[in-house]
Amino acid sequence: MPSSHIVLKEETRMLGAAQIIIGLIHCALGKTWIHLYINQSTSFSTIYLPIVFISGFPFLASLIYVISGIFAIVAEKKPSPRVLMYAIWINLNSFGLAIIGLLLIACEIILFLMKDENIQWPHKSGIMLSMYLWVFSTLELILANTVTRWIKKAHHHGNNTT
Repeated sequence: MPSSHIVLKEETRMLGAAQIIIGLIHCALGKTWIHLYINQSTSFSTIYLPIVFISGFPFLASLIYVISGIFAIVAEKKPSPRVLMYAIWINLNSFGLAIIGLLLIACEIILFLMKDENIQWPHKSGIMLSMYLWVFSTLELILANTVTRWIKKAHHHGNNTT
């Protein structure tokens, strides 16, 4: 099947770029958590270890989101059945990872709100980082869903035109 029959929305490239930026933001938030953890371990008796940080979610999500953004851009620039299938697959993984991240973050926020002890600034800073991750994970969920739908539609349309 010639790739000239596959037409993908031009906006897919912009959504891919947004996915890459979200991935980089996740990485930056993860590095901020590392900095917060190192500083609080030397300054405070209690250490705040968020579930999301322990799981490594910010770093894994960063990698997957950047890769899904790259594939979205490549799929728009040079659409071929193979590239479209890879883009669909990685965006579905990105979508699933965003759901898992949102569930982890929700658990973390619930556990934070249930604490009866005195809340110190590292705890507040950690939960603030979790809330930022919540926002960007939700955005990635929406972007991955949109990109996947557009690519599936282009792939299906490309298969029907031969």
